[in-house]
Order: sequence, then C-alpha cells, then structure tokens
Amino acid sequence: MSVQFKFKEGVGEDKRREIIDVLKRAGFAARSLFPNQKRPRLASIFTLNDAHAEDLQALRSALTRYDGDIEYLEPAPDRHLKTVQS
Repeated sequence: MSVQFKFKEGVGEDKRREIIDVLKRAGFAARSLFPNQKRPRLASIFTLNDAHAEDLQALRSALTRYDGDIEYLEPAPDRHLKTVQS
C-alpha cells in the first residue's frame, strides 16, 4: 500500500519542492504519480510508496503548516490485476 496526496490548485513549484523536502526529512520519498503530465490536475498528484495507512498521523504532523497547500492525503487502495482466462 502507498499513500497519495494532491497539491491544491495554484500551489507553485517552489512551495511543492519545499513540501517534498519536508516529507523527505520525515523519511518519506514523494514522487509524481503521473510524471511528465501536461494536465495540471494529474500533475499535482503524488505518491509516497514507502508510507502505509498507519503512517498517516506522522505525515499529517509533518505537513501541519501546509494544510492550505494540500487538497488530500489518503491511503491509496490496493489494486491487483485480474487474470483473464481465454
């Protein structure tokens, strides 16, 4: 499982880098869920692959001062590919 978050519309690149650095110092590596995406809404979604649902409280604590910059912070659902039988 991973945790995803989305920057609110209008959050600039400098602020995004600052928040990603804060997460890194807290032990979480953020990466874009849709790298090189041209559509701003998709480009603003990030994932923390090493984070788990039980890490949400620590993540929220690390991001307290950035409440106005983050639209959501939530566990990503587990997804499994279904096998197709012919």
